[in-house]
Amino acid sequence: MDNETVTDYNPSYYVKFNSNTGKILQMSMTPIPDEEEEDIIVIETYNSMAREVLSGKRSRRTIGPVFDIENRTWDIGAKSNVLIIKELSSRLLEVTNEKANTNVDIGIQLFKENLQLEIVANYHVIKKNMNLADIADISKSSDNSLLNLYFTKKGDPDYLIESVQVDPMILLHNKKLKYSLSSDITKHADLDNISIFTRPIFHSYGLQVLDRLVESDYYMNKQQVLQVAGTSDTCHVMIMNHGDTVKIQSFVVEMDNTAPRTKNVRFVVCDGEIDAPVGSFLVSTPSLYSGESFEVDIDFKWPRQPLIVYRSKGLVANYLGDTYGRTN
Repeated sequence: MDNETVTDYNPSYYVKFNSNTGKILQMSMTPIPDEEEEDIIVIETYNSMAREVLSGKRSRRTIGPVFDIENRTWDIGAKSNVLIIKELSSRLLEVTNEKANTNVDIGIQLFKENLQLEIVANYHVIKKNMNLADIADISKSSDNSLLNLYFTKKGDPDYLIESVQVDPMILLHNKKLKYSLSSDITKHADLDNISIFTRPIFHSYGLQVLDRLVESDYYMNKQQVLQVAGTSDTCHVMIMNHGDTVKIQSFVVEMDNTAPRTKNVRFVVCDGEIDAPVGSFLVSTPSLYSGESFEVDIDFKWPRQPLIVYRSKGLVANYLGDTYGRTN
């Protein structure tokens, strides 16, 4: 009986890792204290790979944390360079806006005004969540509908309004896909009262519903350091000079959450050329995306031919002119 007990003994190990980066920070045969930081997770595992690492038979770099989407639990596993596309669960997954689209495997943006849909595959997140050292090859099921999106009434997967076919291989190759939705979709419910369901082949999904598609430098993947207030067809904010104040009209109440942002944006006003600045004014980012009109005081004389530059790749600003109708 004692020999049987010794033979069946399966020791446990403790692993601490960063769930955001996928990096294993510590492994031990004794309990590791929990961390207050949300991204730092400590698990107990019976996986023999932990023993191999602790005994020096395996490099820690060859393993990583793996999340079981069905049971909502963490474990460790061997890293690979082959992305295997298959269902992780038999249940439909509702895509929510609980996470920013930059921190998920698949980010979805829905633009209400022009019924545009964009889907982005974030390779760096997929590699972490799928425990991949790199993505050198892709192995997939013959089922091309694995990533299809199903639009339903809010919280009701049985009330199908529309579906969008998404081929995972094409998405992973292009990294971004764009779709135009049928106008029929709004006959059943407005876009704020719909749900999107899909079959879970990736670990995390994000959804952001925006009023309109504004083609910022960030969206267009342009590399300019500075942006210039212009006369685009669509914009986030409109700027007008009125003597000692600048009037700003914000047209949106939500910003593309994948775009880089700062607490404030400084607008530099130049006299015709960028190397002739005459003054500047500072506006908080929440004000720029408030959907309201407001004024900012300035302490310089507004030039007759203003050139307004700023640094915010995700922001599109238009210059309307001054109250006398001058735009240049």
